[in-house]
Amino acid sequence: MLGLDFLYIVSFSIYILFLVIFLFKKISFIKIIFCTFFYFYIIFVLWVTLFPIPISWLKEISIYSTNTNNYIPFSSILEIYLNNNLPFIVKFKQIIGNIILFIPMWFLFQFILKYKWYFKYELFIGFFSSIFVELSQFIISLFLWFSYKVTDIDDVILNTFGFMVWFLIYKLFKNIIIK
Repeated sequence: MLGLDFLYIVSFSIYILFLVIFLFKKISFIKIIFCTFFYFYIIFVLWVTLFPIPISWLKEISIYSTNTNNYIPFSSILEIYLNNNLPFIVKFKQIIGNIILFIPMWFLFQFILKYKWYFKYELFIGFFSSIFVELSQFIISLFLWFSYKVTDIDDVILNTFGFMVWFLIYKLFKNIIIK
């Protein structure tokens, strides 16, 4: 199984390489800090959405096999919301967690690149970042020959919504945030 140990070793090695390159190119300390937060945020997103990956699937197929994928918009959101048997914390984690997951991406992305972005470009970045995560889950499941994680169009909707939430917060409080 490719678990957290694998992710830590690979991500830390790559981070050291980036840090050496940044220091060699004399990147400012503030930009290095934002890039570090952004890098570890991306690692966190990968950890939450993709890991662990059960590579010894022949022995563990029954343990990791999950429900079928969802390609119908708002289907799983309604199913979770209307299910009275689910505890509130599970509903919160599934719905609000997917919204919150992509909020930091927009914030860090803005401060690293410092470009003037427009809503349609930001929506594009948020949407395709979420599509990348869900597509990665789907492709890994294809290689494993079973769905180890559910590929869900509702996750794309909620992640993109979370990305847009920060855009709206930023626009409303832009002067306070910049100061």
